[in-house]
Amino acid sequence: MIEWRFKPNSRDDMDVDPIQGEFFTTRDIDNISTAVVREGIQNALDERNRADHFETVRVRIFLSGNKYALQPQAYLPFLETLTPHLKAKASGISALPDFETPMKFLVFEDFNTKGLEGNPKEHYVENIKDGQPHNFYYFWRNVGRSGKIDDKLGRWGLGKTVFPASSNINSFWGITVRKSDRRKMLMGQSILRIHNREDEKKEECGYKPYGMFGKYEGSTDCFAEPVETESELNCFESLFHLQRKDQPGFSLIVPFVTDEITVNHLAYAVIEQYFYPILEGRLEVEITEEDHCIELKKDSIRRAVEQINFLQLLNEGDKKLKTKESLIRLFEFAQWSFGLKEEDFFRLKELDLKAKPRWNSKAMFGDQEGLNLLRDRFEQNERVAFSIPLKYQPVNGEAKTCWYQAFLEKDTTLVKPENLFVRDGITISGITSLDKGLVRGVVVIQDIDLARMLGDSENPAHTEWQPDSRNFKGKYVDGKEALAFVKATLKKLYDQLQRPLDGIQKDLLIDFFSIPVETQEPEEKKPKDKTGHDSKGEDDTEEPDIPIVQGKKRPVLVEKILSGLKITSNPAAEEMPESMRLKLGYDVPRGNPIKSYQQLDFDLSKLPIIIESTGVYFTKKEKNELEFEIENKEQFEIQLTGFDEKRDLFLKLQ
Repeated sequence: MIEWRFKPNSRDDMDVDPIQGEFFTTRDIDNISTAVVREGIQNALDERNRADHFETVRVRIFLSGNKYALQPQAYLPFLETLTPHLKAKASGISALPDFETPMKFLVFEDFNTKGLEGNPKEHYVENIKDGQPHNFYYFWRNVGRSGKIDDKLGRWGLGKTVFPASSNINSFWGITVRKSDRRKMLMGQSILRIHNREDEKKEECGYKPYGMFGKYEGSTDCFAEPVETESELNCFESLFHLQRKDQPGFSLIVPFVTDEITVNHLAYAVIEQYFYPILEGRLEVEITEEDHCIELKKDSIRRAVEQINFLQLLNEGDKKLKTKESLIRLFEFAQWSFGLKEEDFFRLKELDLKAKPRWNSKAMFGDQEGLNLLRDRFEQNERVAFSIPLKYQPVNGEAKTCWYQAFLEKDTTLVKPENLFVRDGITISGITSLDKGLVRGVVVIQDIDLARMLGDSENPAHTEWQPDSRNFKGKYVDGKEALAFVKATLKKLYDQLQRPLDGIQKDLLIDFFSIPVETQEPEEKKPKDKTGHDSKGEDDTEEPDIPIVQGKKRPVLVEKILSGLKITSNPAAEEMPESMRLKLGYDVPRGNPIKSYQQLDFDLSKLPIIIESTGVYFTKKEKNELEFEIENKEQFEIQLTGFDEKRDLFLKLQ
């Protein structure tokens, strides 16, 4: 029997409603189209035919629009056993679609991939490194458990929930053809909440939130097996305009697709998130709505930019858009980097593997003559490339040096610095490094070990590197420092490309911050006799002045500037600490301004606060606290701006 089924809960089951969809509606994802693109293409690149590393992965995204929307008589037979669950009061679907109207849908297909390998009857897998494929089991029968091994882009086992989140009925189907045996299989999944049907006697403990579309052996069986009958498969392929046929890969069908997903959003998301593998020739994407097609290939990506309606995206509230001109310049920049040879890179010196990863300007940029030539080129608006070493050491493993690349260029058409971090083809969009200059910087991590380490640190949406990630914490020696090292790359390189100032203006702030020198009171002169001695008979000849020892000068100078403050090294200071901690807070009517800080006041890691610095290395930048290590003790500067000018700002510097 082929149908949808939800398993009834038992008294001893823990009642848990799914929340994993929340991971893909964060501010970093921006739009559900971006989440669909990131997850679908990431899976396709993970499952590319690695036997031929250079085989191009092809992705097809199809939106039915109104023209190819399905009529009720065509789609209702496939929803007949699902509809009673969708209509349940506790299903979690706030606005059920009208099943008497046409159904718009989305299709996501990948080609030149392996499909979902593994035994479709598997119901439990404990060891994913047993040498056997388990992709079918992990995709259809798991949430929050990933079968992806270390060299894959995904880690969390949550990404597939993007597809039901794209459906107004929280459901989807999938058809796979496996490369190994050409076996074609169809299944479906619906993610609701714990519920009871309204059209039958209520189950004592309700139904579980996960329902499956598939083949069932008996009337009480709840283990779905894939549908493999040719008639059912052909019907799906024809009905939903699939191009799968017998080609290996995976096709996903999202019924009642949300209106948020548009061809404009999809095309822009593909370009922004996966421009690098497209320009390398590793990926091709075709996006079609009704009969309108946008092709994103190595040789057509520039034309595709012209087909996107940027004005419409702006009107829909997408304020983080890059301009067309910026995207074209980014493509040119990336293509330039592909043609570089080893001798074109400025190779930084390796650091001691026994030490924590840390930017050491003097040690890493030892070739001053070469660095000066690089500065000359950068000042003349030439592009520059770096090869950067980083310590990699798994716990209980040997330490070794791995290498990654970084590229910088000036671009006066930018309105702010542009940061891009690319790990094995996927853009990690939530990381920023450059905070000043009209500069574009790209960091590319292709080394398999570094890519593995950084991938372990990513959040479920793959937008950030987080040292407390469950897949990362405790897995690598000095892993937290390694993440901070990579994140700081573009800023550190940009700072080194700036020529140092000629000398130090020691008297610059003396009128604002000076300590009066204490002097001794002049002694009262005593009457002398004729021999020149005082009345007590003591000699009154002048003695040399005894120098007055002054107190230590404070190591830093703090100056108020427009909407913020500036901290600089004090040239007169005799000693300088290795590191400092700064805490800030707005004045309050009662109590301590620092302790009364609230996150709604400001957050040092977010706009409108802007931090510009030279000569320091930040180890913490969050909420109202800033920690930094001083790299250039003779001259460093930190500027913080963007605070409310109508409120008094207090600081505590330790």
